[in-house]
Amino acid sequence: MIVNFSMDKISIEKKGKIQGNTEAKNNIKFVDVAEESLPAHMNDQAMINFSFQYGVKYLPEIAEIDIKGHLFFLTTKKQKDEILKEWDNGKKINPELSSHLVNYVFSKCGVLALSLSQQVGLPPHIPLPKIAIKKKEEAKKEEKEESKPKAS
Repeated sequence: MIVNFSMDKISIEKKGKIQGNTEAKNNIKFVDVAEESLPAHMNDQAMINFSFQYGVKYLPEIAEIDIKGHLFFLTTKKQKDEILKEWDNGKKINPELSSHLVNYVFSKCGVLALSLSQQVGLPPHIPLPKIAIKKKEEAKKEEKEESKPKAS
């Protein structure tokens, strides 16, 4: 269970003007995994500190966003041993845990990166929802299709 999230570094650098098509690439990387100490009354649990880097690169070499921080993960001692062993033997995190951690980091850092990009006049690095207005004829056609009985 993720119990804490903190950021140590937040930076954005715009290197040039936007001309033509741009592409934004997101990257999340875990750079270190280490055990953290807990109070004595929590001796049946363990805390793991996942250090991460979140980055967005606007191509071709227009801008970069860099966020570094930590996730603190509370778990059992047994699972802690498995996580640390896997990390020590190849800098890997099991896919189920990794997807949970990556989604959490992205939910926090992606929103911040979006705000930062707007502040310096960059396009969003993630697709934003858009509302499309349909013409009356298209809407009526869709209504008819939806109201037809469906075979089961």
